[in-house]
Amino acid sequence: MEWIALISTLGSVVIPPLFSLVKGIFGKGKGSDPEQTIGDLATTKPEVVAPYVQALSQYKEAEVHFFNRDIAGVPSTWVVDLRACIRPLSVILSFLILFMGIFKFVDVPPGVIVTCQVVIGNWIGTKIEVHS
Repeated sequence: MEWIALISTLGSVVIPPLFSLVKGIFGKGKGSDPEQTIGDLATTKPEVVAPYVQALSQYKEAEVHFFNRDIAGVPSTWVVDLRACIRPLSVILSFLILFMGIFKFVDVPPGVIVTCQVVIGNWIGTKIEVHS
């Protein structure tokens, strides 16, 4: 069981920054950055910068409208606060459960230990920045 815990913890720490690195290397094609495209257009074809910016703004508005399609109005403050605290609370509770298991306050099942280690490892892994 210790091997599963070790592998899952290392995997959850290593996978997020590795994914960011691969995405940074292979995810950006030529012209995928709007600011770079605007810069290229400004130096090569300045007459099409204004229509490009207008089309880009309409595209972004459509994305926002699509993303918010299931939200009617502005969500309540408590809903926003609750959504913001879910991940920090899960990491804190994972640490608490692991410490309670280490100091034998409670008997923590192996599956719960692995889950807590994955939650903590994933949080740590997303904090590691990889620049391509």
